[in-house]
Amino acid sequence: MRKTRILKRRRNPLNRFMISREGVITGAADDDPAGIATFLQMGATTGFSLLWLVPALLPLVSAVEEMSARVGVVTKKGLAVVLRNTYGRKITYAAALIVLICNVVTISANIAAMAEVLGNLLNINWLWLVAPLIFILLIILVGKSYSIISKYLLVSTIVLTVYIVAGFLVGPDWGEVLSATVTPVLRLDNIILLAATAFVGTTIAPYLIFWQATEEIEDKTTVKDLQKETRGVVIGFALAQLIAFFAIVTAAVVFSGQTNFIPNAAQAALSLRPIAGDLAFILFAIGILGSGIVSIPVLAASTAYVGGDALNIKSGLNFPFAQAKGFYIILIAAIILSGLLVFTNTLPMLMLFYSQVLNGVLTPVLIILLMLITNNRKIMGKYTNGFWSNLFGVASIVLMLGLDIALLVTYL
Repeated sequence: MRKTRILKRRRNPLNRFMISREGVITGAADDDPAGIATFLQMGATTGFSLLWLVPALLPLVSAVEEMSARVGVVTKKGLAVVLRNTYGRKITYAAALIVLICNVVTISANIAAMAEVLGNLLNINWLWLVAPLIFILLIILVGKSYSIISKYLLVSTIVLTVYIVAGFLVGPDWGEVLSATVTPVLRLDNIILLAATAFVGTTIAPYLIFWQATEEIEDKTTVKDLQKETRGVVIGFALAQLIAFFAIVTAAVVFSGQTNFIPNAAQAALSLRPIAGDLAFILFAIGILGSGIVSIPVLAASTAYVGGDALNIKSGLNFPFAQAKGFYIILIAAIILSGLLVFTNTLPMLMLFYSQVLNGVLTPVLIILLMLITNNRKIMGKYTNGFWSNLFGVASIVLMLGLDIALLVTYL
């Protein structure tokens, strides 16, 4: 079992960082291959017009993740367990099904993207690489302890910062960028609404809502660490949004005037040509593979945690397989099912994008349930939502439902 964190009175920077590490990991995991693809598709098709969503979403996603973290810290239970104990099995199963659908589709898209870039690097059909990737991911998750996995996750997030440098090198019109960042504009246009829904869906993703609570339980975070943990959540998502901002800016300049979605990884890699030249694809591949290593274990593990908690079976990456067979069976099944979905003849870059549109459509239900929990004094005691948590939580729901309804209108 993972050792309980020993809190020392000495408050040096390393201690503060380690205490908030889970929030940083969760935020960084938000920029997975699906997220990167969404940023690039968004910039390529809508230019700078949706940049205002980047700062607008930071307080919203931070509030949602802080609520999730607070549930884990206060109750010492996963969200699915709290849902089952409070609202019964039917609602819990419905919530778990939403997470399962969104996670499996996103894992599948991420695996497809990783396989595609590897296939291009090795000059072989990328479909042949799907099975080896699945095997490697299963070894990482089933064969290693949680503490080791979290170290891998933390280190591998560094590769994503290359998009910040690329954003400066493409030389955008910074006046136009600033104007688009502070001026909310949203037209009733199918492409714009798809991009906005996907961006919101990849930022406030279902698996992150459940994973944050699980992280706090695994790391045995105490109530007195809540403020530090909140800081970690904000830092993690600020980094994620900063990367998103510059990825969108880069794509908007590189693919200026394009109206169609980016079809493949080779074209998407052109976004990094200003920083890497002929090595752009290699750098892009490192970003996709690194972010995949960050996110897929989180996606798969959160699926298993939610499923295990909903079914009331022993769950945890720290348990050996023999002690948590049901948990590991769900985890393995989620990854294998995701791998099978890769063979649906959908282009990986488009699969990544539309998986996040699905997130944007389904996530509001989970946020509503999360807010019901965090405003329930019987569950949270004195740690119920304050004014700002409720304000940003409601704003998240209104924004996502508004986009969903507007998107539906464009198809009618």
